Amino acid sequence: MRTSLRLSASFWALLTTSLAAHADAQFTWGATAEESASGTYNYLQAESPYTDFSTGGTRGVISGQVSATVDAWANPGTGLFKAITSATTGAGGINDIAESYARLDVTDTIRLSGPGATATLTITMDYDTVISGLGLNGSQTAGDPPRFQQTQSSRAVFLSYEKINPDYDPTATCIDYGSEGTWCPPEAQQTLTIDEAAGKEVFREWALGGPNGSYSNGDAVNGRTSGQVTLTLEVPTDTDISLLFQLYNGSRCFRLAGCSVTTDASHSDYLGISLADGYSFTSSSGYRYLGLAAAVPEPSSWALTLTGLAAVGWWARRRRAAVTPAPR
Repeated sequence: MRTSLRLSASFWALLTTSLAAHADAQFTWGATAEESASGTYNYLQAESPYTDFSTGGTRGVISGQVSATVDAWANPGTGLFKAITSATTGAGGINDIAESYARLDVTDTIRLSGPGATATLTITMDYDTVISGLGLNGSQTAGDPPRFQQTQSSRAVFLSYEKINPDYDPTATCIDYGSEGTWCPPEAQQTLTIDEAAGKEVFREWALGGPNGSYSNGDAVNGRTSGQVTLTLEVPTDTDISLLFQLYNGSRCFRLAGCSVTTDASHSDYLGISLADGYSFTSSSGYRYLGLAAAVPEPSSWALTLTGLAAVGWWARRRRAAVTPAPR
């Protein structure tokens, strides 16, 4: 079964950008905290060449009552990506901005082998995301738009390969339209490029504005959303198949006072490839794409998870201490 691909314009832009990536896998992340009243602006981001696949625990920035954190790690070799992002603004911060994100891009070429000329290839992406803090309240009405909050947990795969055109006619010709370019009919093309894609975006935006005073985009809700994206198709064996995976997690409060959102995909994502018995695949990057089999963490992964959870609690306590007046 092929899962429909319905992604926001921003996510499509990120996917297009990642096509130009030179590395087999890139891991990027960042956090922003801007408090307008105090003129405090802090930023943090991953350093190039983006091949360190962990934030090293919870990382974040604080500017007065504004904070943003990100805790993320990945293993492109097994097909694993996990991230927790959060963004918080103070009660009076109508011009404050908090946002954080983590992103994994994986580019690869696989080649299938087996007894037949074609094989059934199944690519899966298992996800499990918990969102909290969505929704507006009556106090969030000050100031002109745009003012909004966003949570986003997205994953997508793009697949491409070439095959012999059965309708190829060597006598067919292309038409030259000069400055407008050249057009070749299908029968003039010796090979055909086959493109397939699948994905799922868990996204929600609540914003001030519109005739009713507020509106929303997306269908995500507070709580848990889980599922599996599946792309199944018949592909030729002994043929290079290009793959592009992109996974993204983000939380954002933009010029919206009293906003606090979290996107917790620490139980996501798992990329898998499966074939019928007798068939196998090789990856130019040496990746295995274990799917849910990668969900069994190694001891080092458990340690990282526990460290991250402890750090999230530390960040929460630190922020409360920073904004709570001392007893009189």
